[in-house]
Amino acid sequence: MYVSVLVRRLKPGKTYDDFVRAWYPDKGFGIGGRGPILARNVDDEQEILAIALIDLGTGESLDDVTARVGAQEAVRHARIADVVEASVVRGIYEVTDEFDFSTDETVARGRPH
Repeated sequence: MYVSVLVRRLKPGKTYDDFVRAWYPDKGFGIGGRGPILARNVDDEQEILAIALIDLGTGESLDDVTARVGAQEAVRHARIADVVEASVVRGIYEVTDEFDFSTDETVARGRPH
């Protein structure tokens, strides 16, 4: 499982809705997971966070997926460039742990020994 994390800054005069229209893909990616989830910085609405969990349970590698969706992503990223001033953070991270801090019991149960 991987987590894709992107933080982008909108160009002056561009809105969240402008971003979503440019960012939304033309076709599906053909992989499992969750998301993407979009969020705006509560202190700066020009900054947008996009995160997605990527599950490559099909035996396909991250490089395979990148190669397969590369052409459609190039088109989408060209659209995004019209509304985004900069990508502040951009990365794909391999999930190493997942914790549940919702209750005292889940915290105690998950505490490292």
